[in-house]
Amino acid sequence: MSAKGPNKPRRGRRNVSPWPVIVTLVMLGAVLATLLWLRDRLIEGEENLVQGTVLRFESTEVLGRPEAPGIVFADVETLAEASTGSFIREIYVTKSVLGRGEITIHPFHADLADPDWRENRPWLRLPVGEGPDGYLYLDLNMATLRAVNGAIGLVLVLLVGGFGFLILRQRQKEARLDEVIQELESNRAQVIQLERLALAGQLSANVFHDIKKPVLNIKHESSDHLEGDGRQPSEVLRAAREQTTLFLEMLRDLGMESFVNARTDEQEWCSLPDLVERSLRLVRYEQEDIEIQTVYTPPDGAFLIKAPPHRMVQVFSNLILNAFQAMGGTGQLYIHVESVGKGSIVRMEDSGPGIDPSRRDDLFSPFVTTRAGEGGSGLGLYISRSIITEIGGTIRIDTPQKLGGACFLMELPNPEPDGETSKSGE
Repeated sequence: MSAKGPNKPRRGRRNVSPWPVIVTLVMLGAVLATLLWLRDRLIEGEENLVQGTVLRFESTEVLGRPEAPGIVFADVETLAEASTGSFIREIYVTKSVLGRGEITIHPFHADLADPDWRENRPWLRLPVGEGPDGYLYLDLNMATLRAVNGAIGLVLVLLVGGFGFLILRQRQKEARLDEVIQELESNRAQVIQLERLALAGQLSANVFHDIKKPVLNIKHESSDHLEGDGRQPSEVLRAAREQTTLFLEMLRDLGMESFVNARTDEQEWCSLPDLVERSLRLVRYEQEDIEIQTVYTPPDGAFLIKAPPHRMVQVFSNLILNAFQAMGGTGQLYIHVESVGKGSIVRMEDSGPGIDPSRRDDLFSPFVTTRAGEGGSGLGLYISRSIITEIGGTIRIDTPQKLGGACFLMELPNPEPDGETSKSGE
């Protein structure tokens, strides 16, 4: 991995609280509701005012019937002036006369001053009486209503903009969350690989102690022959070949390189007994005088699981190595694999000192270890639980049944292969 400097906060990623925007949107919603209510009241008031004006002209009968041409102009002017105000800016009154149609009576000079006055303004034309007796032409002042509608439009724009901002911010948060999840997944895979390297490092000393023996034998055989021990070259070469073969067999049997460099993100069908045996071979150089008993129920069970095989080897090797270290080189390790329904239960129990009940709740947390002064990283059990959880299983500390030490119980799913080819190894 390339070295990186201290992380610096990224610009443009400030965590701005959405609550001010939400409170503002709530207030805008209240303002919008108030404006809508006010607009309804204005429209209702304007309609009542217009209808009231028509009723006043009808109730006073100042226009008379169409067949009665006589009217009192002064009464019409008084009533028209009384009807004008802030909303009705101006009012024109016409009378229906039989045979002559509409005649403008207020203002009486309207037809003379502007014969086309009806087309020059957006008049509201309302009939008076059943005849009708005449018509009222009202020039309404709509400024207040237009102002309210403008305010409603502005608030709606602000609301839409605010909701758009929240939606955009939510999408940005989701995109950022996806990035964080991808980073966490990448980091988790790196941590698992680093823990595997640490586990391999713990095993290296004893492994190299045994694995260097064939190399030293080859060196001694060659030195003795060069110093004139009297043997034939073919005999020396034969001995060197035997030691080389032994050396390669030890490397192949150990499988350390495969364990460290294996792809860990590919699941395949694996046999639990095979995984357990491979894990035992991997840590056998730490076994010393510890007696190991493996039991499979039923004895001929396949115990298939679908998982990344080297991750499962990492889990089992970690638990077995922890047991070896807890027992200090002497004791017993009992491994029981049992098929239960559509799953398997793997129980690992040792004869060591066991686990303090007060530590059980946090032992699977990261950086929690019972070997703080002995090089323990505190990640082994945390990573083991992550791996088992990833394939749909569980791991927990259980009550020992046979040896009285630490006991780990793993419940692993055994789905049907559904015609897939079962794999058990490399």
